[in-house]
Amino acid sequence: MRQHGLERPHWLGALLLGTAFCFGGPAARGDETAGAAPRPGVARSPVQWLQAIRAAAQRTNYTGTIVYQRGDEVRSSRIVHFFDGTAARERVQTLDGRPREFIRQGDEVQCLYPKLHRVVIEQTGGRATFPALGQFDLGRVLEHYVLTVGDAERVAGLECRVLQLMPRDALRYGYKLWVEPDSGLLLKTQVVGGDDSVIEQIAFSDVRVGGSIDPAQLRPSWSTAGWEVVRHASHQTELSRQGWSITAPEGFQMLTQVERNLRNDSHAALQAVYSDGLATVSVFIEPGAVLAEPEAAQHRGPSSAFMRQVGDARVTVVGEVPPTTARSIAESVRFVASH
Repeated sequence: MRQHGLERPHWLGALLLGTAFCFGGPAARGDETAGAAPRPGVARSPVQWLQAIRAAAQRTNYTGTIVYQRGDEVRSSRIVHFFDGTAARERVQTLDGRPREFIRQGDEVQCLYPKLHRVVIEQTGGRATFPALGQFDLGRVLEHYVLTVGDAERVAGLECRVLQLMPRDALRYGYKLWVEPDSGLLLKTQVVGGDDSVIEQIAFSDVRVGGSIDPAQLRPSWSTAGWEVVRHASHQTELSRQGWSITAPEGFQMLTQVERNLRNDSHAALQAVYSDGLATVSVFIEPGAVLAEPEAAQHRGPSSAFMRQVGDARVTVVGEVPPTTARSIAESVRFVASH
């Protein structure tokens, strides 16, 4: 949906679409407790359920087809995930539209675009994608969500336990999670609105959990010899040292602050990333960029964007949060003074 008067940078649409397979935020801090199957007869606590999901997504071998649904939009991808005991390796193939592949090793992702003969290399900064959770203090997640354990339901032929994470305020959406209890692997998630409507759903339509992975399954489908290689470089910074102040809503922690290029030119922007452990919000500050109108908004599925002009800088807030939350963060951005 496009709001009247929104002068949208071409990367904004990509960010709104790019949240489709994202669940949780970049790495902050958090324990690495495996949290898989507890002792027989001992029920998992709410934190242990979240630990199990996070550990399984990282440390379990699995392959399957993931289907993403939002409104009348349906997309699917094939995923192969392998853990060598130290680091995770992953290959994701899109099955709809133009062919693309994403090869991940640790925090580095290679995005392959065969029609363009281009490889784009990015650092994820620990960003978690379905079926993972971010490396966040899970105890703090439960300060802002109430977790309840429901009945058993089948997903992709496997019996799952249904978990519900309901927000304690209107700043965030709710979630329903379908977890295979033996492995702890998340097989399905729904983002839920305040009226219990399903805003977005991501689920395995088929999955194989555990077992060995043939290394050939992790290799790209195409030879990339001679392809253009683009590195989206960024470096750490402190927005306060550059005179900027941002006030995030309660429960959202600052995870990273970087300076990066948003387009294929020398134009640099500041980016601050916040998360509450499930939802992630990015704040972009682009000095020298001007909006056609003082402010503009966009909303697509669970993703909201709000843009406003602050002095000579365009401020854009994008995240998997209600529109009012994105707007409140954007309106909190202030240029205090240069340091």
